Amino acid sequence: MEALIFKLRKLATPKSAFIVLALFILNAIILGRVDQPLQDLANGEPKLDLRFGYDLATVERLFDAYGEQGRELYVWDLLVDTPFPVLGGLATILFVLVAFHNPRWQMILVTAPITFIVTDLLENVLFMILLQSYPSLSPELVAFSSFITQVKRSAFYIIFAELVISGIIVIFVETKRMISART
Repeated sequence: MEALIFKLRKLATPKSAFIVLALFILNAIILGRVDQPLQDLANGEPKLDLRFGYDLATVERLFDAYGEQGRELYVWDLLVDTPFPVLGGLATILFVLVAFHNPRWQMILVTAPITFIVTDLLENVLFMILLQSYPSLSPELVAFSSFITQVKRSAFYIIFAELVISGIIVIFVETKRMISART
């Protein structure tokens, strides 16, 4: 992990962090639009990855409500979702590396974004497998998928806090630097 952080430190500038954040927000907006038809098909129920865990009955109910077209749409949704964790995790990592200069703190603070990236991508693969195996869903696979979703959601809450705090620090420091440069 140290080698990865070392490479990312070279890319970690306020400008690169804000560019990746903008791409993350754009991806989130697009993803929200792609998610909406799935939510409509399920009478307003959120899709699996927006829940904090689920069981076999919930997966069966949602996949049944989606119908064949909705399940195909979910595959496309997962493709649109693929950049989401990468961009969100990378934006958080870049902001952390710019805001916090202590290498030990950097190592600690990048753990949640890396966990988010890995678990969200794994979750997408697991959902693809579930969609392909429907209606013969494995209870063990659903339980494992639910666990991965719970870890991902927890990591997401942590990175959201890290992103906000480190973003505020970067904005404050950059504003102060610009004001000092003018005087």
